[in-house]
Amino acid sequence: MEKGEGAAPQKVRDPFFDNAKFVLITLVVIGHTYTSLRHESEFIKSVYFLIYSFHMPLFILISGYFTKNFNKPEYYRKTISSALIPYLIFEAIFSVFRHILYQTENLKLTFLVPSWSMWFLLSLFLWRMLLPYFLQFKHPLLISVAVAVLAGYVDNIDDFLSLQRTLAFFPFFLLGFYLQRRHFEALLNWFTPRRRLLSVAGIALVFFLLYFTGPSRDWLLYDKPYAEFGYPEWYAGLYRLGFMGLALIMSVFVLSLVPRRKTFFTELGSRTLYVYLLHGFFIHPFRVLSPEDNYAGPVLYLLTTLAAFVLTLLLSSRPVQRVTQPLVQPKIRWIFRKNRYDRAMSS
Repeated sequence: MEKGEGAAPQKVRDPFFDNAKFVLITLVVIGHTYTSLRHESEFIKSVYFLIYSFHMPLFILISGYFTKNFNKPEYYRKTISSALIPYLIFEAIFSVFRHILYQTENLKLTFLVPSWSMWFLLSLFLWRMLLPYFLQFKHPLLISVAVAVLAGYVDNIDDFLSLQRTLAFFPFFLLGFYLQRRHFEALLNWFTPRRRLLSVAGIALVFFLLYFTGPSRDWLLYDKPYAEFGYPEWYAGLYRLGFMGLALIMSVFVLSLVPRRKTFFTELGSRTLYVYLLHGFFIHPFRVLSPEDNYAGPVLYLLTTLAAFVLTLLLSSRPVQRVTQPLVQPKIRWIFRKNRYDRAMSS
């Protein structure tokens, strides 16, 4: 559409959120590359735990922040086209890819149990579908926290439909929905350059706590019932509640350090979905091709981190977007029947 009278004004993107999303997606890729290295070094294991203590909760919180206008006619269509359809496409492609790569006996193609990182898209779809109905409760955020904690006690709530993660992470999504720009402004304004040192110190403190305590990785994944990873006690839910609180604290620390102005990676932060869906096609071959007796040391860790960063840059580039857009962001308006809203917008 040409600019001029009657043209819809273009939305101005906030560089702060694009910067934050790029930082988070970079940590996602680094975290996945560290998965096979975390057993080689207590330091790398602790960095891995540090990343997982907040990166997905914060990503989900930001996703909730940008989920608005659920009462508009286009809400459900956009939810289907931006979350469910890409999930179905990449779940199928990734299942075939892993079958070939790992030479499994049978191809397991099921959309009811997400493969690897595909759970996020399915959960995102479910969060957006749940949101309008959940807001009918009197205290939706409090109820969502209670459900997140109680879900861990139910053995049948696991990776089927990504239900354990969907329920456990939903409070972060709901909190993001409630947050407004002024809340982020207040946070960023409070953290003056000198006060940001508190964030650095806080992150360092959490790192050392994780280093010396070595919690179970399952607490940070939110994907299993408590009993499944050795915590059948009645008070196990308090641990999940504690890790949820840790995720919020770490999120505050990290957000306070994110640049507010445009940087060289700001534009790339608008294409994080491409990185998320495509990086597995590089990470898994890396795991297969890496020799088990590979030298594990500072040089390897540095090279792995650098490679993860470069991969993030490449997958968030415009050329990759142009090639893969039909799969990542398919245009499927043709499958929906036009309603009055569509006819009014096109007239």
